[in-house]
Amino acid sequence: MKVFKKVVTDTNQKFSAQILSPLTITLGDEFQGVVKSLKAAIAIIFYFDEQLLSYSPAFSVRHVLNYGAIGTPINSKQAHGMLGEGLSKARELLGEIKETHFEISIAGLNSELVNQLKLAFELYRSIYNSWSEEDKKVAFLFLKYKDYRLVAKEYQRDPSTMWRREKSLKIREFNAAKELIQLLTANG
Repeated sequence: MKVFKKVVTDTNQKFSAQILSPLTITLGDEFQGVVKSLKAAIAIIFYFDEQLLSYSPAFSVRHVLNYGAIGTPINSKQAHGMLGEGLSKARELLGEIKETHFEISIAGLNSELVNQLKLAFELYRSIYNSWSEEDKKVAFLFLKYKDYRLVAKEYQRDPSTMWRREKSLKIREFNAAKELIQLLTANG
């Protein structure tokens, strides 16, 4: 819970300009928030996931993105006390996602984009989920430094060893999946 709270707090600080109602932990292990755009929501998911890599916790997070109406004023202090079809649908999707193999659910957009994003996120998460607890910290450094030589220096290892590790962790493919998702949502 300590890691979860820290990542939520850090995410709110980093993305404060893109968040209308801050990410707020609601039911112990769930959080909700309202963001300005689809692009911001995607950036937040990537940041959240990467922060979890650095802590290597024994849990994973599922995300629900829903574009829909909020019938009450947006609470800019915390994501409580708001009502509307958009939030109700998001809660419904969270219940459904727990029954499927998908870890990221998207709704409220045109169906073609939703289907494309579901497939791209499945690819993204299949690589992310393949990393062991030990791999996660190394993957975090590859994502942070973007150069296997810097990761080798951090671990005091031979650069060729870390080059092979970067390949085995599929860091290039992971970044390609992220880029694909960003391209799909560039106009959102």
